[in-house]
Order: sequence, then structure tokens, then C-alpha cells
Amino acid sequence: MYSFQYKLLTLAGGAVVASVAMSAAFSPASAQKIRFMKVVPHPFAFLIPDVGVQEGIFKKHGLELDITGTRGSAKLHQAMSADSADIGLGSGPGLGFVMRGAPEIGFIASHGAPLNLGIVVTKNSRLYKKGMTIKDLKGAKIGISTSSSLTYFLTTRMAVNQGWGTKGVTPVPLGSSSANLAAAKAGNTDAFVNSIDTGFKLEEKGSARVFLSFGDYIKDFHTHVVYVTNKFRKKNPDAVRRFAAAWLESTKLVLAKPELMIKRSMKQLKFSRAVAEKAYRIEAPAFSTTGRFNAKALSVIAEGLVVTKMMKTKPDLTKAYTEEYLPK
Repeated sequence: MYSFQYKLLTLAGGAVVASVAMSAAFSPASAQKIRFMKVVPHPFAFLIPDVGVQEGIFKKHGLELDITGTRGSAKLHQAMSADSADIGLGSGPGLGFVMRGAPEIGFIASHGAPLNLGIVVTKNSRLYKKGMTIKDLKGAKIGISTSSSLTYFLTTRMAVNQGWGTKGVTPVPLGSSSANLAAAKAGNTDAFVNSIDTGFKLEEKGSARVFLSFGDYIKDFHTHVVYVTNKFRKKNPDAVRRFAAAWLESTKLVLAKPELMIKRSMKQLKFSRAVAEKAYRIEAPAFSTTGRFNAKALSVIAEGLVVTKMMKTKPDLTKAYTEEYLPK
């Protein structure tokens, strides 16, 4: 019933994004089209809207999604500012972009603690051998996506939490997951940040392993947030409400029927069943069924934006999100 087409899109300013465009075989003429962008294309935790489209939930709410993926927080918010996307799935620390003037707002706190992200080490790394712990990361070069991304935030915050300061490790911005993996294999970095499901896939191949999960160290958090541009929400407020309702309905569905997400990842991400089931078991507890923001999680993010020097003073993040579009 559904067709999938992989493509590359070039955005204003030269940013290139990978895309998976999804279209139903039969879409009602009245359906509201939404350009939906993921901060990166492929993590397991980001399959919620894909399953929602597959199961007809967004269509039921009168929506047609064009789903694309970019390469990190900066590029996501650049794309939204350039009117290349209407709604985007980004990071909790991405609320800092809103505070700095990005023409958008967070409206769904979609994921809680960072259960889906961790540090991965390849077989050639000094950190791969048994017995290595988080203490052995001090001074390490760790590959990340971009210097203003969630991967940077978590890596730097981890170093500060360990008492090493913001320079306790060296984050190395390398962009895509493939670029980070290549750098690690070449010995240019000691480790890299990625979704732990990708780490499990590499473990299965015997080429790398998950060194640690950030979810073991950070509990109160909004790992991911869904954003909408001010332009789109002012023009289509009802469509934003319907999107929020469809998103939460899709989340509840994948929690009630794990097999939908497991099979989706096996098909779309080429995971084995063992990897898909392990990823679901570990990551699904972070999926929010209410989409509401938590004051303690927001405080952790706000403090972290200062600690990591992404912002100079602690921001009032209540100005960066709204819950007006969530179901009552």
C-alpha cells in the first residue's frame, strides 16, 4: 500500500539531507501536506511517525507526511528557518535554538531519558578491551555529529558530570554516522556517539560494541522534542493539533504492539530481529504518550546549555515550547 523512495534534497544555504518520502497509494485531496524532517534519518527511536503513516493514523487525521532526514541539530533548525520543513523532530537541547531566535517552537516532548543514545567503540580502539569503564574516557577523542548537537551536549555534559570539566574529552564534529564510524576505524577518534541500536548492529557484525548508554547517567531529560515553524502554526493551527494527536496515537500503538516497530526497523533499517527486539526493549520506555514537558527535565537541559557553553546564561525554556496543541 505504501511506496518508499530514497532521495537527496538540497536546502537553501547548501545543506544536503537524506530523505525517505512516504506517500499513501490513495491520499484524500483534502489532506494537509506536512514536510516533516528528522534531525538524522535512521535511528530506531525515530520510527514512530513511519509506523503511524504505515498504519494510516496520520491519514485518519487528515494529514499526509513527506518524511525527510538531515544531518544534525544545526542543519535541522537551519532547514526550518529556511522554510524547507514545517515540523521537525530534534533534540531537547535544541530548545536553545528557539531561545536564540529560531522562528519555531517545541510542541511535543516526544522522548524522555536518552536511552537510545550511547558511546560506541570499534574493535581497534583502546577502549574496546574488557574492563574499560567510563573513567577511561577521560582525554578521549569522541566523534559527534555537529558542535551544537545533542551528541555534543551529552558528551560534554558527561565529562562535566565526571568532574573532568568541559575539556575532559574532545568532541570531534564529523557529521554522519558513516563518517563517524570511518574515523573510528581509521583510529582518528577513540569512540563516537550514536544510537545504541546502530551499536547493537555493529556488535552483531563483530566490528564494534556499545561502550555505554547515556541513559544510565542522565535520568531527567527530554532527549527529543518535536518543533513546528511559527509560519506553519500560524497558518495551520488545526493541522498542528491533528499532528500532535496522530503522533501520540502512533506512540501508543507502538507501545501496545511492539511487533509493528520491530518489523518496521527490520525492513527500513535492515536490522536483524535480535537487534530490533533488543532496541525496542531498551528504548521504548522513553517514548512519551502525553507529549508534555517536565520542569525537572527542562532544568537539566537549561543548566546543561550553560555548562556545555552552548549558551552564556541559563535560559527560561518555558518560552521555547508550548503545550497548546496537545490533546486536552
